[in-house]
Order: sequence, then structure tokens, then C-alpha cells
Amino acid sequence: MDSLGDRRSARLGIANRALAEVGKAFADPNVVFSLLVRQLGGSNVLVGLLSTLRYAGWFLPQLFVAHYVQRRAVRGRLYCAAELFRCAGYGVLVLLLLVVSDRAVLLPLFFAVFAVSYLGHGVGSVPRFDVIGRVVPSVERGTFFARSNLAAGLLGFGAGFVVRALLEGGEVGPPLSRYAILILLSIAFFVLAVVAFARIREPERRTVEKRVSLSESIRAIPDLLRTDRVYRRLVGVIVLTDVARRVTDPFYIVFATEILGVPASYAGIYLALLVASKVGANLLWERIAVRFGNHRVLQGAAVASLAIPVAALLFALLAPRLGAAAGPAFGSLFALMGLRDSGKYVGKRTVFLDHVAVEEWPIRWGILNTLLGVVSLLPIVAGTMIDAIGYGVTFGAVSAVAAAGFSLSLRIGAAEEEAT
Repeated sequence: MDSLGDRRSARLGIANRALAEVGKAFADPNVVFSLLVRQLGGSNVLVGLLSTLRYAGWFLPQLFVAHYVQRRAVRGRLYCAAELFRCAGYGVLVLLLLVVSDRAVLLPLFFAVFAVSYLGHGVGSVPRFDVIGRVVPSVERGTFFARSNLAAGLLGFGAGFVVRALLEGGEVGPPLSRYAILILLSIAFFVLAVVAFARIREPERRTVEKRVSLSESIRAIPDLLRTDRVYRRLVGVIVLTDVARRVTDPFYIVFATEILGVPASYAGIYLALLVASKVGANLLWERIAVRFGNHRVLQGAAVASLAIPVAALLFALLAPRLGAAAGPAFGSLFALMGLRDSGKYVGKRTVFLDHVAVEEWPIRWGILNTLLGVVSLLPIVAGTMIDAIGYGVTFGAVSAVAAAGFSLSLRIGAAEEEAT
């Protein structure tokens, strides 16, 4: 990337993303918190509830926040306040783990504080996305998002090994205090991410002259999806691949430890694989975005989204025959997750910013993510499905949904040509 507009602000945007991802790795909800819920005696349904609360808290507030954001000339402060609110919530989690000894009491308190914390995280998404979209020129967004993911991977690779060291034993203390240490590390990096973002020189803007009410925006969603082909297909691809991601991601580590017999300490190895995969994948996605177009990145991510549940289904079918090879082999799913997550992060944002007019960014981003908030309610259903019909059938059903998402992604390019 030869020029990033305001290069200082762009570098701070990359630093913000990287530091936030390292913070997330230390307390990854799909790995660390899923194991913590099981440690506290939670069922598969509660593991699903954890993911539901995480994504519902992140996605559902965004349309409401978008209407607040469009009336503000300076928007980055809202992101900083929201992220610090999440840090405060995580601090309460640390205190609960260290002070409350009765796990029957601790488990519901954990869920309550976790849910409130992620609401703060969701509130910050819209203003952050708007600021970054204005800082980075359109022709350089694919490279920017790929390099921000690359920086996150390079900084976060060691987090998985720290997780492994804390969870596999040693002279650190009782199990719950180990999770408290991981959450404290998470808080530290989240705060550093906020510091980096607060130093970005936010571009001047005028507030929206004609304000659309929240009720009008909600009523306009069906017409918007009907008339705007690119946006409709983008929403369809993201929603379908998110169904595949949200429903089963929280259960892969539980499946590995409880069905395949993989030690819990492998969670750290899997996190390291996920991060390493993101590092390598970003170099791939950057080249694809520059050479073939941003929509090709989204299509590649859809391929990875399909490959993950298909691979999990194969593991479910072959579980009795794998033996000691199960642990290392299952790491391939987490490598695919890194490929998928980095591709989706780059593809979703670049295709969106390429197509949507700048004055509509907050509202349309809010609509997209609020629709994804509905999808986020599914993991709790998945926990019930797994308990009732088993992992194999659930992985098979998710594979079918991911296949539909991949099929629709192939039409994104055609829609772009029609729109131009």
C-alpha cells in the first residue's frame, strides 16, 4: 500500500484492529468461554446461549445506533466509550471468578455480565466502521483490511500458546483463576486498542440533513432488498454463511474434547492455528482483491465456510477410528476458520463500501448487522439439536446452508456488472 490517505490515521486503524483481535484471542468466546461454561457445569444448550448472547449483543443494537450516529459530526468517541464499557464488564467477570465459589450462582451471573458487556461492543461497531471507511480511500480498502488482519495475526499468534500454558496445568492456581488471568489480558489489549483509535484524526463531516426515522428504516428493508440487487445478494451471502458459522462454531471445541477425546489444552494449539491461518490468508486475500476484485474475496470465504462443517461431519463419521490422531487432525478446522474469518472480514467490508453511498453507510451497515442479529439467536437452537439428534446430523444440516451461501456468492460479481 503506497498511500493510505492520512497514513497516520490508517496506521492507527490497523493498530486498533490488531490489538482488539489479540484481546479477543485471550478470551475467545468460541474457545475459552465455551470451555469455561462447561467448567462451570453448563450444558450444550448453555454453550449455544453463550454464542447467542455474544452475537445478539453485537449485532442487534446496530440499527438503533446508526440513527444516533447519523446525527453526530464526531463519531469515534462513541466507539471508545462503548469499548471501555465492555472492558468494565470483563473486569466484573474477573471479580466474579475470583470471589464467587458457588458455581450454581456463578454461572447465571457470568451470563448476565457477559451479555451486557457485548451490548457495549455492539454499540461501538457502527461508529468505528464509519470512521475507518472515511479514513481509507476506496481503492485501498481491500489492502487496508487485509493488512489489519495480518497485523492482528502477527501480534496474536502467541496468545494461543499463553492460553494453552494456562489451561493445561502448572503452578498458576485453581482452574477458574486461570480464566480470570486470560480475561485480564484481554482487557489490557482492549484498552490499548481504544487508545490507538482515540488518536485517529476523524474526517470532518456534516450530519445527515434529511433524517430517516427508525420505524421508516425498518419498513423500508423489504423494498431495499427487493430493488438493490448487489445489496440483496451481499446480505444473502453474509446471512447464509453466518448461519453456518454461528450455529456450530461454539461446539467444535466441545465436540473435540468430549467426543474425540482431545485434551482441553489443545484449545491453545487450535487458537494458534486459527491465528496463523489468518496471517497467511491475508496475504492471499490481498492479492485476490487487487488482482481479481473484492467480490472474489467474499466468494473464497464462502468456500471456506462450506468446507468447515463438511470436514466436521467427516470427523463425526470417523470418530471411532481416529484415536490419538484426532487432536492434531482436528486442527484443520481451525485453520479453515482463520481462512474464512479473514476472507469474510475483508470481503464483507470492501464489497459493502464499494457499493453503498457514503451517506448511507451507518444505516445500511446497521440494517445488515441487525439482520445478522436475528441469525445470532440460532446457536441456542443448535445446542438443543445436538443434544437431541447428535453432532453428525447438525453438521450435515449446517453444510447444506453453507452450500446455499456459496452458490449465492457466485452471483455477486454478476450483480456488480449489472449495477455499473
